Amino acid sequence: MNRMQTLGTTVRQQAGSISSGWLLALALSALSLTSAHAQGAIVVGQSCDLSGASASRVKEYTRGVDAFIDRLNAQGGVNGRPVKLVRYDDAFVPEKTLENTKRLVEQDGALLLFGMGSAPGTAAILPYAAEKKIPVFGSLSGATGLRKGQPMLVHFRASFVDEVNRLAMHLSTIGIRKIAVLAADLPIGKDGIAALENVAKGRGLDVVKIARVSADMKNLDESAAAIAAAQPQAVLILAPAGPGIKFTEALKKARVTGQLAGLSVMSSDSLYKALGEQVQGMIITQVVPFPWNTKMDMSRDYQKLMADAKVPLSVDSMEGYMSARLLTEGLKAGGPKLSCESFIAGLEGMNRKDVGGLQVTFSPEDRSLTHLVDITMIGKNGKLIN
Repeated sequence: MNRMQTLGTTVRQQAGSISSGWLLALALSALSLTSAHAQGAIVVGQSCDLSGASASRVKEYTRGVDAFIDRLNAQGGVNGRPVKLVRYDDAFVPEKTLENTKRLVEQDGALLLFGMGSAPGTAAILPYAAEKKIPVFGSLSGATGLRKGQPMLVHFRASFVDEVNRLAMHLSTIGIRKIAVLAADLPIGKDGIAALENVAKGRGLDVVKIARVSADMKNLDESAAAIAAAQPQAVLILAPAGPGIKFTEALKKARVTGQLAGLSVMSSDSLYKALGEQVQGMIITQVVPFPWNTKMDMSRDYQKLMADAKVPLSVDSMEGYMSARLLTEGLKAGGPKLSCESFIAGLEGMNRKDVGGLQVTFSPEDRSLTHLVDITMIGKNGKLIN
């Protein structure tokens, strides 16, 4: 599956619904973009999971990306050039991610890669990106292994460590002392356990049980039973969206009564769609501004965009919107003669920039544009409480 967007397709989609009084203005606008097309579109490549373990979350994420890029191109693109997004499904398979990446660069002419999916998939492409000197603007993972020693990789979301630290502080604040962990055999599980063990003592938390679930999940019920036997006050679930749903079901089946909590990649939207009111009361960290915030410029712009696109609000599409907006800031900062080198240089010059109320920082030492982590709870009818 792929997706290619240009201003031309956006104009054609709009033309049928615009009154004749505006047709001349629309035609003149399209003609004014001829020189931009002559320069060529800015091709951005993406390989992500549209059919595998995290597809429910990623599909919602892409709705925010696509809505933002559609509007961007309708408004003239970046420095007069349309942005063309080419997207392929890798089904959460690292080998497929690398295959897609080579296709994006060598056949589709991608200037940079964007919003790459899993931690294993992103790790698989980094040697190739380094060899070709292709920037990778963001992974949908917060894995620690992607955070250091990767000069071509830029992050648009907080790390798993950031999320666990924030969650540990919150649980301690509300009086939790005994905590257990149910972790997937993935980078999120390894990073999350290490982060919790590092901060637990300082937060007054006693980690009473750590249960690791194998990749085939054959020991899931046994692991959930072990968590129940430990009688923790809270359970931290360390898994992406698909497995996270199964982990939550297993804990409910094992009659775990403690507070359930998870990281942003579990996707509060996917959880509620799959399990309904069973997940009411779950705490989920978020790495984006609260989508329903009416005071923050970024959230208000997102709300208007989604309303115009007739897309419901969600934290996952908000992450797509936010990442596309931050990508655009980087493309603009790269200047009219955009290159891989000017893109990175432009980002490095964006330290302490305000983007719709979101404070962006970037440097050679810290290659994450934001470390924002918020706490939410799934309420009645799936409504998030902030």
